Amino acid sequence: MRSLLLAAILVSSLAYAATDVSHAAVVVVRGSADHMDQVLARAKISFVAVSADELPSLALNAKQVLMVNCTGDMSAEARERVRRFVSAGGFLYTTDHAVRQLLEPIFPNTIAWTGTSTTERIVPVKVSGTEADRGLLNSLGGNAKELWQTASGGYPFKVLDPKRVTVLMESPEAAKLFGSGNIAARFRYEDGQVIHVTGHFFSQPGQQSDAVARAGQGFETFSANVVQEKKNDGARIDTLYGAGTTRQVQLQAGPSAAAAPAKTMGQGGGSVAKGEKLKVLEKSGEFVRVRDQQGNEGYVPADAL
Repeated sequence: MRSLLLAAILVSSLAYAATDVSHAAVVVVRGSADHMDQVLARAKISFVAVSADELPSLALNAKQVLMVNCTGDMSAEARERVRRFVSAGGFLYTTDHAVRQLLEPIFPNTIAWTGTSTTERIVPVKVSGTEADRGLLNSLGGNAKELWQTASGGYPFKVLDPKRVTVLMESPEAAKLFGSGNIAARFRYEDGQVIHVTGHFFSQPGQQSDAVARAGQGFETFSANVVQEKKNDGARIDTLYGAGTTRQVQLQAGPSAAAAPAKTMGQGGGSVAKGEKLKVLEKSGEFVRVRDQQGNEGYVPADAL
């Protein structure tokens, strides 16, 4: 009986940990074809793992990294939660099939699946990007032959808007094999950004060759750089979300005291606590339209800021 009770307590605590993400630097969405948790564990980066079904109710915030394992398939409501998270300033890090399942529906005209597929190969890659991408590419590109592993049945991606999307890594060999040499890319959306890579976060077990190990190390390094880049981004978020509330208020759908509550996601139900930090988007008479750090938008009285 005691063992059953202890088991119940353990399950309860695990469930709580999975949904209490407010103070986590990294949140990982479990997938059916990838294991980002194993990459982070090897890189000694702490995280909270959740299911895609939990996303709409999670208190994701602007200072976090959300990593989505392949395949990235989720409900329309969960996708909307992800979009709001990025709009608030969060970093979204995705891989492989997620370009089709997640990015195309919520960030159209950025990158897209080519319609073809990759095979499991180790390919040499070239680091590109600009000076602004130096943090993401730290410790990469120093080898004469940086390596990356593509997945069996993976999704190559193409860039739809070169002015908006920056290619961070590319492979001429992958271009010959699969029709697209894009390996990693980033683009900004509202206050946040999306970073996508082809291939899986975790190399399949049982592959112990030197080439696979080197490719896996490249993935670990790039993933760790994403986390560090987000830590360095904190000051920018503090500047953007610098309007503090002087009293508790409710986000409203319109600039009127009679307006209905705004439709919100995450936690809090649209109630903004005293002292909570918001970003002012526009002024409308005696009200201002604001965005909270969960990505919810609505109106509050101007004299409450």
